[in-house]
Amino acid sequence: MKKRRKRRKNYNWEAEIAKGNTDKFYNSTDFDIAREKVLERDKGKCQFFLGKWNDGIHSPNKIKIIDANTVHHIIPIKERPDLALDINNMVSLSFKAHEIIEDRHRWTWRNKKKNKPITEERW
Repeated sequence: MKKRRKRRKNYNWEAEIAKGNTDKFYNSTDFDIAREKVLERDKGKCQFFLGKWNDGIHSPNKIKIIDANTVHHIIPIKERPDLALDINNMVSLSFKAHEIIEDRHRWTWRNKKKNKPITEERW
């Protein structure tokens, strides 16, 4: 278990998320504890690439064992802030699987820069 700071105050996360403070929630100790419980429950393996979980739209091309480093909310916290800390609403995913589920994997090729020389050589 990782060493973390003590909780300084009890937050009403439903109200904070409704205000739009999702970054504050994701950086909180409460979320860290819930995240660790979910990763421990799923034995640190990506449930998407194991074939145990999919969102009904995306499915893996092939089954493989990959370590999970991300926790995904099945029902988004913006829709249901009351389920933000419910571990039954979370699933362990790898970063790649999370990008696929969130439909961000299509745009990754645009972010890669071509290896362009800093200055052109002129001889």
